[in-house]
Amino acid sequence: MKEIHQCPTLLYIKGDLDCINNNICVGIVGARKSTKNAEMFTYKLAYELASVGITVISGFAFGIDISAHKGAMQKGATACILGSGLLNIYPKQHHKYIDTILSNNGCFISEFPLYENPNPANFPRRNRIISGLSKGIAVMEASLKSGSLITVKYAIEQNREVYAVPTFPTNMHNATNKLIKDGAKILESALDIIEDLKSDLTKQLYQNDNNCNNNIDFQDDIEKNIYYAISLNALSLNDICDKLELNVVEAMTYLSSMELNGLIIKEKDGKFIINNI
Repeated sequence: MKEIHQCPTLLYIKGDLDCINNNICVGIVGARKSTKNAEMFTYKLAYELASVGITVISGFAFGIDISAHKGAMQKGATACILGSGLLNIYPKQHHKYIDTILSNNGCFISEFPLYENPNPANFPRRNRIISGLSKGIAVMEASLKSGSLITVKYAIEQNREVYAVPTFPTNMHNATNKLIKDGAKILESALDIIEDLKSDLTKQLYQNDNNCNNNIDFQDDIEKNIYYAISLNALSLNDICDKLELNVVEAMTYLSSMELNGLIIKEKDGKFIINNI
């Protein structure tokens, strides 16, 4: 936050500050009056980002924002940046999500006094915090005159990466197409972001090894490396052999042992994921 222009003098925070201090963060923004397809894509994107330890940041508003929070809180932490005070959280329709977000190590953040009303002028100001906390900003549907583009403007000023989902030209929220023309990266899946952040995620995993992996007692470095690789992305047996330069028999032996010990789960598509239960 110290890097950004007009850094807040102070922040009020409710919840677990570690989700932004110790995790890589990605902001997701978009239209309040979004389409169902965009909301479903956002939910899936946030779910997959949270699955690899990324904290999803958004503004707790209607449409894209709340879809991002809902997807992320199913698998990890999400941070909600407010345009009102922490004791006057807006909108009231989303209060039903507060306890779940907090119980999953998420947090609510505001620079405004505790009882501040959600004044229109507050929201452009809070957008610089969304981008300031994030390594990159993902934009779903957005109109040419929207708060999402204000967030993008801040992200560019702050030297953050910008990702945009292309949309049909006649869609009223087609400003993402212009963002792509202007240099934003095309966003088609969570892998587009995860690949860019792979080195940061690897550092995060190693730095938090003692307190963020449930103090796992790995049998050796190969098992640890397999676990870390799967933490970054769901992988098949062939993927693991290629990435870690293991032969098939050796990889199968480790994977079977890790399944039996409850460290990983094999999904229906044959790929392995971390068992977070």
